[in-house]
Amino acid sequence: MRRLLLTAVLSCFTLLALAQQPVYSLKDGAFRENGVVMKLQAGQAFRLEGPLTLNDGSVINPSGILVKKDGTRQLLPNGQAVNMQGVVVNLRDDMQSAQSIEQRNRAVAGGRGEAQITGLPANSVSPATVQQLQALERRVALLQQLTDRLADRTAQAVGAAPGAAALDEQLRGLGSPR
Repeated sequence: MRRLLLTAVLSCFTLLALAQQPVYSLKDGAFRENGVVMKLQAGQAFRLEGPLTLNDGSVINPSGILVKKDGTRQLLPNGQAVNMQGVVVNLRDDMQSAQSIEQRNRAVAGGRGEAQITGLPANSVSPATVQQLQALERRVALLQQLTDRLADRTAQAVGAAPGAAALDEQLRGLGSPR
């Protein structure tokens, strides 16, 4: 009984500790909005005061000019962002964390944020169609085996061109899978 109680208490403390970890709504990087370049770090947005070097070696300046590692320059468009990998993305869609996207889906769609399809009959596939699909699966499996055999024989034939004619005859002898 004591062990069970101790396990339950420790589980509760573990869950509480996990719940205290911060969840950031925005990914790290930089974005440009109304001509101002902002730095995203740990879910917070700060005005970019100096050049920011990204993980791929690109540099974004406070003026909004993104200088790639190869030297190409690009002005970051308004409403666009650059992630820490140096990829220019849409600020509204691509810089949100998975948790914030899920929360937004719940707010917009309601419920769990998942689409559910209703109104389909329980048996929408006829038994004849099931039999045809099973026969097709068997044929595909046989075709896969034949493809593997062909690959093996092709590997054997590489470098041995004088014996290629005999292998071709063997492959023709396999015939159709029917």
